[in-house]
Amino acid sequence: MNKQDYIEDTLYLLLIRIKLIQDTLILNTDPEFFITKTLEDIDFIDQVLGILIKKLQENQQRVDREGLLDHLSDIERQFSKILSDIIDGSGYISALEIPALSDRISILQKSSLERRESVESFSLAMGDYLEEPVVSSDEFNELLKDL
Repeated sequence: MNKQDYIEDTLYLLLIRIKLIQDTLILNTDPEFFITKTLEDIDFIDQVLGILIKKLQENQQRVDREGLLDHLSDIERQFSKILSDIIDGSGYISALEIPALSDRISILQKSSLERRESVESFSLAMGDYLEEPVVSSDEFNELLKDL
């Protein structure tokens, strides 16, 4: 079976989940109804972001890696913003109102910061990396000899 990864679609779905959490924090809802699911989603997003960064760092042959890292970095920033909103108490699910939440979110913030730093350093390293041509000049000449 051909193993494929669908990083673009995964990033898209993560972005949708982040926006849903943002809406949950903004809308005037009863936190008791949504806190468990919101925290599950936050943990899920945290895990998936870590896995995606690892996949992109390991797959050096991926042509669209730089663009995917940019998208991943943007999503990571939005995720970090949600965590900050929960810590600051600016949403309806707030660490100020639920003290046990503060430690948990702080740990997730630390992981998010580490991932953002990792993506940034990895992106800088990619910029310094000189890619080898996919086709050598001899192969290129051979391909174009009949044109």
